[in-house]
Amino acid sequence: MLKLRTKYLFMTILFLAAFLERTMFDFGSNVELVTMALVLSSFYLGRRESFWLILVIMVFTDLIIGNTNIFIFTWTGFLIPALFVRSFYSKSNQVSKIVRGSLAGIASIGFFFIWTNFGVWLLSGMYPKNGLGLSMSYINALPFLRYQAISTLTFVPLGLTLVEILIILRRKFKFEKSLRSKYDLKLDI
Repeated sequence: MLKLRTKYLFMTILFLAAFLERTMFDFGSNVELVTMALVLSSFYLGRRESFWLILVIMVFTDLIIGNTNIFIFTWTGFLIPALFVRSFYSKSNQVSKIVRGSLAGIASIGFFFIWTNFGVWLLSGMYPKNGLGLSMSYINALPFLRYQAISTLTFVPLGLTLVEILIILRRKFKFEKSLRSKYDLKLDI
């Protein structure tokens, strides 16, 4: 049961971090925590949980902040990577997890950039419906990609590091607790 409670606590923390950043504590244009929530939930919970967590984040935050006619591109720009980020996961050491998680985050925002700006070109009416218009859509979005990359390369490694530290501390605490329990039992006999 504790494992299930820990899972729900972890999902709640990720939800609140991404939700509050999008709705109340906006750190700036395309500085976001959704990618961090996506990578951490994929790595530590799995594809299905990550997909549903990201969908809930997007639905509830968009109910508050709104979205445009490209919302389907925005949502799927996060949801599709949620299905594939787990493939970056490795059970190797903590440093490898952090590096792989950061690469997964960069791959996710690369997909997000390509997909959502295609949606802007296709649906917004801001650009001509030709190759030049599509190119202009991507070129004009480069400053947003820069901020999203900076936030991803900051928050994903930070989140992974914190989770790995908590895992190490939890294992240590459980080990010490089991030693104390064995020692106390010997004293009672």
